[in-house]
Amino acid sequence: MARTNYDPLEKHPYFDGTLDPDLDDEAAPALRPRPAPNLYHDGLALVCAAAIRFEAARRGLSQMQIAAEVGLSRAAVSDRFRGKTAWTLDQVGVIAQLFGCDVAVLVNEPRRPARDVAGNYW
Repeated sequence: MARTNYDPLEKHPYFDGTLDPDLDDEAAPALRPRPAPNLYHDGLALVCAAAIRFEAARRGLSQMQIAAEVGLSRAAVSDRFRGKTAWTLDQVGVIAQLFGCDVAVLVNEPRRPARDVAGNYW
């Protein structure tokens, strides 16, 4: 249900035809889940890029911080995050040390989500 741009405390509210974007649920864009990259279809470069993006977000690291550690520009890290350019093995090794994880975490496909008792993914 759309809410309008009027003051609810006003004695005689009027509808001016505009919607309040903060209150309107329909104005928010729908998020479409993206499937995780698959080694067979997408290749190792995209699997690695997705894993590094995920781990960086999980740890709250920005592209600029990763660029400083790896010795690249932020634009070069952005290209690698999107899979336009592949990470080198040395860069993956440095990033694994930065994240404090094993290199295998960054080059393996993500595990499929576990199903709950009802058979739904969560």
